[in-house]
Amino acid sequence: MDKRLQKYHSMMVQRLSIRAMARLLNLPRSTVQDHIRKIKLMGSLIHGNTGRQNRPPRADKQLIIDLVNAEYYDFNITHTTEMLKEYHGIIVHKEVLRRWLNRPKTRKSPKQRQRRLRKPHFGEMLQIDGSFHEWFGGLKTCLINIVDDATSTAQMNFDSQETIVSACYAAWAWIKQYGVPQSFYADGRNMYHMLEGSTTNFFKEMCNNLGIRMIMAKSAQAKGRVERANRTQQNRLIPLLRRAGVDNIAGANRYLQTYVSKHNARFSVPASGTDNEPGQDVHGDLPDWVHGIDDVCCIEIERVLNPDWTFQYNNKTYQVPRQSSYPPAERKVRLKLTISGKIYGWYRGTEFNVS
Repeated sequence: MDKRLQKYHSMMVQRLSIRAMARLLNLPRSTVQDHIRKIKLMGSLIHGNTGRQNRPPRADKQLIIDLVNAEYYDFNITHTTEMLKEYHGIIVHKEVLRRWLNRPKTRKSPKQRQRRLRKPHFGEMLQIDGSFHEWFGGLKTCLINIVDDATSTAQMNFDSQETIVSACYAAWAWIKQYGVPQSFYADGRNMYHMLEGSTTNFFKEMCNNLGIRMIMAKSAQAKGRVERANRTQQNRLIPLLRRAGVDNIAGANRYLQTYVSKHNARFSVPASGTDNEPGQDVHGDLPDWVHGIDDVCCIEIERVLNPDWTFQYNNKTYQVPRQSSYPPAERKVRLKLTISGKIYGWYRGTEFNVS
């Protein structure tokens, strides 16, 4: 029996007055009168709406629960409701589904810090980062993610590692689709990997050749927008790849061709612009002399030419066509290394094949 009900029964047996009961229970006399009337009428103090359902249960409730447990068990609640609507035509509120599945809310309260405002224009600054994770098939691979700071528009590509070469190809894919951005915000520790005999790398040279400013981040928090985007992809993309049966990098990149457009339609926002002008697309055009990625992702270095007209590079010996029977008068040979692996050589203004 309810403790309150026991107290009322005890006082009613003792024939206490309403005023005395109210003083003992520390309640208004009107409330005590209502309780006594309810006890005499119903025999309890249970609220009349207890156990009452405001609306009839959905006929497809169990079907939805079984479907989610079978196909979308590793999706978050919001993503699950989107998938149910898109692929099954089922509309259910996320909190209703959360209650049916008895799943707690997992979102943590954000830390109190002042966030940097977005850039006002599309293409003004791109954040680039790699996320190394078990994306599919139990294999650890790297998702190269480029996010526009103004609009959160994304471009993604899978590779086996996060390298300068993978970053260059990801940036080139963005440039071919949208144009030349004004700046890249990148992880400084990765951008400083240099080739032998050089003080630069392919990514830096691509930016220099296209007039793109490079901004080096000194911490992960500095690239907060792309870091949060990586967490979003780990939350949403992994179960989608599992559901699509993807188990290799080639298949994952094919899946990204349709996924990225849907993702951008869902999460991108218009550029805010400034007080004086609305948000604009500030991407530039590729120069006329650029026909492929090798034209911009290339590095020039010098090597010492030996008396026998040979030079060494990357632990290999290469022969320069002799221009005379004497040792070379000039002891320097200039090489152009491209991201695709091709090597072009020049000696005293004359190009020669490097094989």
